[in-house]
Amino acid sequence: MRTSKTLLALVLTALLAAAAAVPAAQAAPKRIVALTPFSANTLAGLGVKPVGIGETPGDNERRASNLKGVKKLTLSHPNGPNMEELALLNPQLVFSSPTWNKGAKTMRDLGIKVTNADPVDVAGTIAQTTTIGAAVGRKSSAQQLAQRLEDQIAAARKGIRRHPRTLVVLGVGRTPFVLLPNSWGGDVVSKAGARLVTAGVKNKSGFARISDETILEANPDVIIAIPHANSDDIPEVTRYLRSNPAWEDSRAVKDDRLFVSTDNSLLQANTNVADVIRKVRRVYLKN
Repeated sequence: MRTSKTLLALVLTALLAAAAAVPAAQAAPKRIVALTPFSANTLAGLGVKPVGIGETPGDNERRASNLKGVKKLTLSHPNGPNMEELALLNPQLVFSSPTWNKGAKTMRDLGIKVTNADPVDVAGTIAQTTTIGAAVGRKSSAQQLAQRLEDQIAAARKGIRRHPRTLVVLGVGRTPFVLLPNSWGGDVVSKAGARLVTAGVKNKSGFARISDETILEANPDVIIAIPHANSDDIPEVTRYLRSNPAWEDSRAVKDDRLFVSTDNSLLQANTNVADVIRKVRRVYLKN
């Protein structure tokens, strides 16, 4: 009997010691900054209100309504937000993107956790939704949100029958770049049914310099041009892209199928990707 009591005491002591050795579950961060539209809107969809969000061109109309009143942080290359302005928000976690990698190092030096959670393609929106949810303690809700997003994308792609040869051009001032299949915009347009024309160009960045002559030689059925400049210069770049004489002999221009996209949806990932695919199909590809 005594031996049994001694053995029981030893077992209880071991169990208590084992329990003490298991770290307590880490509390979900409360003070979160989302620098990208995708991470900000995903948090909004999960019912999590960040203390700060990045301000990007053309994003106001695509921002979730429950983000109104949240502090907006101006972003600039290559650091992202102003670090003093960011530090005043005392964030525990910042959702960023590789665009702001230089600034991420400074944030980490300040003791802020930084997670890159911005999709680079359509499939990535599903994976990054669950990544964000897990980071803020909303794993189950994020899985449901990701499934809804996946269903919406599938519905937006349903019934594609035509695959026009399409060139997506980024106009940096008067210098044209082509969007490649490994860019956000290139993948979105491809998912909308376009047969992307890139003149065989490849680049890890997803963008490559292209000449007006190469655009004419490619002779696409559709050209989607995206102006990229300071906000004050966008109207001028847009006018240039619409009337570039170097493209006037292309099939796209002759058939009146040169379009200019100015809402940033083909440059910046967001949670409304299904709507963007529908717009590309309806307005640009007619498929």
